[in-house]
Parts: sequence; C-alpha cells; structure tokens
Amino acid sequence: MEWNQSEIIEACKKQDEQAQMALFHRYRRQFHGLVLRYVNHKEVAEEVLMDAFIIIFSRIKVYKDQSFESWMKSIVVHKSIDYYRKHKNDPIFTDIDSEESLGSTNNGTSKIETEDLLKMLHFLPAGYRMVFNLHTIEGYQHKEIAKQLGISVNTSKTQLHKAKLKLQGILEKGGYNG
Repeated sequence: MEWNQSEIIEACKKQDEQAQMALFHRYRRQFHGLVLRYVNHKEVAEEVLMDAFIIIFSRIKVYKDQSFESWMKSIVVHKSIDYYRKHKNDPIFTDIDSEESLGSTNNGTSKIETEDLLKMLHFLPAGYRMVFNLHTIEGYQHKEIAKQLGISVNTSKTQLHKAKLKLQGILEKGGYNG
C-alpha cells in the first residue's frame, strides 16, 4: 500500500504497524545520515535511530500541524545529543589523529562538496563535531547548544571556532582526498 503523509500520520496515531514500518522506511536513510553526523559509528547510529523512531511513534499522538519532517528531525537530533551526553567519555567519542587518518593527497579542487564536508566532520573531535553540526548545519544558536550539551555559551563558541580552524587546516594541508 502506498501511503500519503496524512494517511501515514493518522494510521501511526492508531499504532498501525504497517504505517509505522512505512514511515520508518520512508525516512530511515535520511535520518540515519543525520545521526551519523553526530555519531560516526554505523552500529551506534542505527541504535540511536531506532530509539528516535520509538519516541516518534510514542509521541505522534501529540503531533500538531507543523512540518512533520521537521518535528521528526528535531526528535532525531535530540536523541543523538542525548546519546552523546550519556556516552561522551566512551572510547567511541575519543579524539583521533585526523591528519594521519586522512592521508596526504589533494584532490586538486578548491571547492568542497557537501558530501566531502560531512565525511570530514567525522575526523573532528566529538565536541567540535556536535557544536559544528548544531550551529552550522542545524541552525541552532550558541545559547541553545550550550543548554542542550550542558556547556557554557563561550565553550560552544570556542568549539565552533576550533572546528572551523581544524577543517580549514585539513583543507589547506591537502590532507583530504574525498
């Protein structure tokens, strides 16, 4: 059965399992990519994504007539942040030597594609990556980021600045070959 958005929302409100599966399959790739911007391990991203969909299904009854995709995206982002906050000291979030991991050849272009930037984000330390994603990609203000991550506004600003410098350094050194 092919569902339109209104049908799928109404059926999910009634806990229709086929509608829930249809919703999941419609958005899983998009939201999996979103989670991967925050957690750069596929298995963990899948776990966070599943937890986010559980929340979406449990809260869909209170969904109002705003952008449905934005509403779900907000839940996915917050679930990713929650995971980071709970596990930021785990080895999965420890810093790696990004220049060594990236290699040393240059692709010869001065422009960077969005896909390349997203790949490069995985080489940032976890805190830098979280702030960069929330501010630059998601559009959150530093005050909101600070509250969500449990850091000061100045720390948010500093981590964003350092993230940009690190990305710039990778590009200038020709350390990323896409």
